[in-house]
Amino acid sequence: MQNMSAQETQLKLELAKVQQLYRKMQADRKALQQQLKEFKTQTGNFSDVVEQVLPSVVSVYVMDWDTGEEISSGSGFFVSPDVIVTNYHVIEDIADEDYFYEEDEVEQVLVETYDGKLRMAEVVFTGNAEEDLALLLITGFIIDPATGEQVESPEEYPPLELSFDVKVGDRVIAVGNPMGQFAATVTQGIISAIREPEEYEVGEDDEDEIAEVKVLQTDAAINPGNSGGPLINMAGQVVGVNTWGLEDADTINLAIASVALDDFLAGFEETFEGEPDEE
Repeated sequence: MQNMSAQETQLKLELAKVQQLYRKMQADRKALQQQLKEFKTQTGNFSDVVEQVLPSVVSVYVMDWDTGEEISSGSGFFVSPDVIVTNYHVIEDIADEDYFYEEDEVEQVLVETYDGKLRMAEVVFTGNAEEDLALLLITGFIIDPATGEQVESPEEYPPLELSFDVKVGDRVIAVGNPMGQFAATVTQGIISAIREPEEYEVGEDDEDEIAEVKVLQTDAAINPGNSGGPLINMAGQVVGVNTWGLEDADTINLAIASVALDDFLAGFEETFEGEPDEE
């Protein structure tokens, strides 16, 4: 997919903030390497699957570009060489629900890619609180660690393959990029239930509504570090998008099923292709 943005706005972070982010990235990367060592000890060859998918997984940072402060963060992963999927709740502070962003109105975020770069990305398509998905389009620019300014550095990344073949009892791994106190972002478990939209409700008290999307219930821990990241099978294929876990129930964690993600991507393609070409 070609980059849709012709936006000329050059956002910049203060150098001290950029250096702080890069120091954090280095510390998080060390934490991830340690975790992978422990994971390999516990699970044997499962760690090979994790290492296979990590180049496709990113951290997402939503920034206040006026103050340079981080608003929120989460994980995401590539579904094409330049398109990232994440949770809508990760970027909801800056993005509207159920929206296709035109190139002159995009909101920009930072993504940390596996090659250690802070890359600019644009919010292009969103779901809502129930269809907790959003798409980001990476740009050809990174944040220069030496200046804090955008510099051109086009790159493409390996996308993950979706799988719709999932059943109760399947072993899965929830993967994300490490984020400070949430550094434990590679967890394993099994699919404990598959819930169709009509089988569960969302909301509280009198506000309960029938959910919109199919979800997978797993005992693989899902936390703010791996929320938005992929839930993968033992072949390294995506069976779901990590969404959230119940605070008081470690074994109840939900991921949006890959079939719902596939529908979301199809909706984006249909909307994008329906846009009139620029003169």
